[in-house]
Amino acid sequence: MKSSFFSAIYCIIAITLIGLVPCPVLGQALSQKPLTEADYGLWGTMGAEQISPKGEWAGYRMSYEGNVDTLFVVHTQTHRRYFFPGASVGRFNGERIFAYSQKDVLAVVDLDSGQESRIPGVERYNFSADGHYLVTLEKEQGSQLVIRKDGKLIDVIANVTEFRWNDANSILVYATEANGSGMAGYLVLEGAYARHPIVSSSAKAFKVLRWEHKGKEVAFFGVNERKTELYRYDIVSDRLDVLKSTDAIFPTSMRIDPDQNVELSLSRDGEKVFFGITASTANDNSMPEDAVEVWHAKDKRIYPKRKLAAKVKHPEFLAVWYPKRNRVHQITTADQPWAMFNGTQDYALVASPLQYEPKTKWFADMDYYLVHTETGTRELLLKEQSGFIDMMGISPDGRYINYYKESNWWVYDLKRKKHTNVTKGLDVSWDNKASDPGNELKVWGQPGWTADHRWALYYDYYDIWAISPDGLERKRLTNGKERQLRLRFDALTTSYRQPSNIKGRGIYCYDLSKKMLLTVLDLYDGANGYYMLEFKKGISPVAMDSSSITKLKKAKESDAFIYVRQRFDQSPCLMFRKSIDQPETILAQSNPQQERYQWGKSKMIHYTNSKGRLLNGALFYPAGYESSKRYPMVVYIYETVSRDVNSYVNPTLQNIIGFNITNLTSKGYAVLLADIAFEKGNTGFSAVDCVTMAVSKVIEMGIANAGRIGLIGHSFGGYETNFIITETNMFATAISGSGIPDSIGHYFTLNSEWNTADDWRYENQQFRMGVSFFENREAYYRNSPLFNAGSITTPLLTWAGKQDTNIQPRQAITFYNAMRRLQKEHVMLVYPNGGHVLNDPKDQKDLTHKVEEWLGFYLKGEVKMDWMKVDHEK
Repeated sequence: MKSSFFSAIYCIIAITLIGLVPCPVLGQALSQKPLTEADYGLWGTMGAEQISPKGEWAGYRMSYEGNVDTLFVVHTQTHRRYFFPGASVGRFNGERIFAYSQKDVLAVVDLDSGQESRIPGVERYNFSADGHYLVTLEKEQGSQLVIRKDGKLIDVIANVTEFRWNDANSILVYATEANGSGMAGYLVLEGAYARHPIVSSSAKAFKVLRWEHKGKEVAFFGVNERKTELYRYDIVSDRLDVLKSTDAIFPTSMRIDPDQNVELSLSRDGEKVFFGITASTANDNSMPEDAVEVWHAKDKRIYPKRKLAAKVKHPEFLAVWYPKRNRVHQITTADQPWAMFNGTQDYALVASPLQYEPKTKWFADMDYYLVHTETGTRELLLKEQSGFIDMMGISPDGRYINYYKESNWWVYDLKRKKHTNVTKGLDVSWDNKASDPGNELKVWGQPGWTADHRWALYYDYYDIWAISPDGLERKRLTNGKERQLRLRFDALTTSYRQPSNIKGRGIYCYDLSKKMLLTVLDLYDGANGYYMLEFKKGISPVAMDSSSITKLKKAKESDAFIYVRQRFDQSPCLMFRKSIDQPETILAQSNPQQERYQWGKSKMIHYTNSKGRLLNGALFYPAGYESSKRYPMVVYIYETVSRDVNSYVNPTLQNIIGFNITNLTSKGYAVLLADIAFEKGNTGFSAVDCVTMAVSKVIEMGIANAGRIGLIGHSFGGYETNFIITETNMFATAISGSGIPDSIGHYFTLNSEWNTADDWRYENQQFRMGVSFFENREAYYRNSPLFNAGSITTPLLTWAGKQDTNIQPRQAITFYNAMRRLQKEHVMLVYPNGGHVLNDPKDQKDLTHKVEEWLGFYLKGEVKMDWMKVDHEK
């Protein structure tokens, strides 16, 4: 059996490569046949797509269940191909060389000749920017760094413990350690090769090597059992600065801490080093395991969180060192441990996440203080501002901080010390307050600033706006609202990204003098792809049709690019364009064997709820669909799920929630993914309203058999499923996984995954009640599946993982006890090693089989399996 599976896989590889190879396992007939479980193993997943610098070659991976991976490289013009079984990751070095790892062997392939050289024992590798140098970390004879130039070995450095390239891949810093002695140095890997020492010690090891972004300065720690020192080295001036905890400038009673809870980093200007410090004396607040637990109702953190925090003997704080000015300042403290820098890192915003706790929000509000990093002075900037970091932004030039408050975007000018409401008066919704009341407040986004610092960029529900820091100039850059399109900057468009040091956002910068690539979602039909934005001309399509187009990657040194296209009835294919103006070509079609099997199709349907709101549903037709027939249908729910209308789904038994659209459509089911619009304080009834309207629409279309419709949901979708069947008998059966029946009990539950109470999920998040239980008890009872379970007539299957720390399995047991007492038709499955989802392939297969057997019995009249029978039936 195993050998035939691998034979089938490599026949598929051969067909993908050549397209003409006969395969005895797949057979010769081209007529379509039904898909069976025995065929599932033929399906693979495309990934790791990449394109060479000039666009002459592209690469991708096909992965199969059972850890069978194959790496492919294809010439974009001639379609000449290589394939490398057992490999999963590779990289191009120019247009001629391709390297890939196969277990611990590095293979280097000459793409012109096809010749391959192999280097054993390679743990890491990379090429220099100019393509001449290959650097490998090899373990065959200890830990050694091996440098090759144009294929010839030129240097070996033994006992390497760590190394790191600069951003330009032209210089590499490394550290060695042997017999208690350490050394740090760097290699020049452009032009003539050179090895340079930085510092050595007979009593220290050098660790945590970090570059500043230009690659001219490096910082690292020197560590031994007694103390840690901080080093900063300037390659250009050959200057080495050393900071010790005993220096007079160092904060009193503190020491340097190399623990990376605070990441070591250098500022963009190279003038500042950010690092972690901790108290010289350890905290002694530990709570013995057998001690009496004391839970105060007004504690900012509940007891389990306080207990975890007490185990940290040396909490780490952020500090800044100015080597040239001989200054050190502590930035974060025990009272204000949260920090985010402005663009030039001259200022830090600090705050206390616990300040307004306990509050029923995911992130409590905070007071934000502005700290001048050089002087250490602090001043209040914002009071009781949201702790949700998406509501803050920073300009690259360091002058502005933008934040969201009172339904508008504001900008604070650090130079003028002035707050300005920059979106006041615009008839635009910047958040979800109107469209999704009761849920946590979410902004559509503040992606960043323009490269000239003239504009801050903002998202509304559809479009991209450019607004000057003073709010006097405001431009809508796109016209997605008129077209029902949602447009967003693609990651490829960022001029640069500066990561945050601690908790805050990084900086994203966009050069609007150039063409900007945008991702696009058609909110009506679910298609997604790419558009191009020109600041003065507007938007135009790059790759957009009725499918899903993703993973666009552009060649670094040409206009060529690749992307992946898929639909539910078309397995992902790798596409190539020489430029935007050139036609597309198919480089690779995954899963070509699909053509031999009957397959379903998908379309977006539209319906309205009782409030008149237009909603979407993704409808998947059964394989071999005939318009004269009415089919059993399975309805999957959560929140907005219709956007998967164009997603290709491999048939498989390894499903983390037991649900697979292709499995079901191949077995003769229609499948509907129905969107839900929620009314504040009426979550369960909102689900009933929207889902029943969606189902009625499909019945009216003449596709679904009204008496053979099943409902399935997981987690929050499990709650919805549990509730819907208390209000309607539309469904012949229902399946709820990791669901919540006792919403009131859940409200008062301590979530053991996050060590927080779950009440915030109801008052300010997914359950959308909007107020506490004590403010509107009737609404909580009205929307509780448990308190309405007496009206259930639908046969229900529930499942839970015994190790679930998100939704505790006692929720499933509670509903089981209610259904048992009420003598309802119900079966509960409990997986001993399962969590919120099932990760064990054995459990996944078991659940998938049971879900499909349950649906088969109740929707298609198939045989009732033994596990479904009560004692007297067996």
